[in-house]
Amino acid sequence: MNQVLRILIKKLIGDEITANEFLDWFKGNKDIAGNFDQLLEGICREKNKNDLGLIFYVGFTFDLFKERHLEILNQLITESWHKAHEDIAGLLQYFKSNTSVESLYRAATTEFKYLHYTTALAVKCIWALGDINTPESQEKLKLLSQSNVTEIKKNAVYQYQRNANSYFR
Repeated sequence: MNQVLRILIKKLIGDEITANEFLDWFKGNKDIAGNFDQLLEGICREKNKNDLGLIFYVGFTFDLFKERHLEILNQLITESWHKAHEDIAGLLQYFKSNTSVESLYRAATTEFKYLHYTTALAVKCIWALGDINTPESQEKLKLLSQSNVTEIKKNAVYQYQRNANSYFR
């Protein structure tokens, strides 16, 4: 990501420019989705946590995250170089893809240093697993329900039981 784009995104965040003004510049000669995809891939390749936060803002603002991003999101949620894990868990919950089950489970069981031992990410991952609601996600919820951490156990049990009941309707 170049410095001009960083400044424009920060102006967008600060309401110094409108969404339409930003889009006029951002689109350039490409479609916004293609430009977004290239930027996201480059930022991930470079492992630039600051730029990741900026491009996520653009992605959420303009509804640019699509199922085609699942592979990169599944990888990102388990990596420690950034601080966007909770946003990614929310996206994976939205897409409800069975391809995300293992990544969500790994993220739920990883202690990222910047989170300072909070269970918020684990809980978001558990709810995403619950919404995916496949035999694979149920198995991960069953494993998480055996946690020694009360909040993780409570949420995993709830999601597991909620889905187990849905199989019998």
